[in-house]
Amino acid sequence: MDDLDDRTYDFLFAVRRSVRYHDRRRRFYEIWNTVTVAGAAVGGSSAITALMADSATISAVASASVALLGALDLAVGTARRADRHGDLARQFVVLEQAFAHGRNLDDGEYETLTRRRLEIESSEPTVLRLLDAMCHFEVLRSLGDVKRHPRVPWLRRALSQWLSQTDYALRLGEAAGET
Repeated sequence: MDDLDDRTYDFLFAVRRSVRYHDRRRRFYEIWNTVTVAGAAVGGSSAITALMADSATISAVASASVALLGALDLAVGTARRADRHGDLARQFVVLEQAFAHGRNLDDGEYETLTRRRLEIESSEPTVLRLLDAMCHFEVLRSLGDVKRHPRVPWLRRALSQWLSQTDYALRLGEAAGET
């Protein structure tokens, strides 16, 4: 990427960051779905066992937990969201394939690819800014950027899939000299 002009480099960088972002979101929803399905399976087994052992209280609690987990998973739509982010990541990978030639984009290519990128981005759900910033630093590291990047505290990292944390993401970028 050292031979690319700023416009081409910035475009490719943004596409790679988007791929990482949507891969992280896909994995998050896949894990959430797996945990809720596993919890429902365990709860269902517990309910059946409790019924067979004639324990109405345990059976009721286990049945309620299965219903709650199923309703939560259905309401959030974890499988659907995982598929959506997986599809967005694939679209960005296809866009990145246009760079396989390793040369700068001419004006026509840049305009066409920018239009395609904007089409993809228009279908994205709201971006979680801290997660996006973390992906930004991850791409920098993958490209050999040896600068020390700000460390995100574990609680903020854990919440990055749940909350945007825009103010913190901006401060993080300023601390790294990225804004």
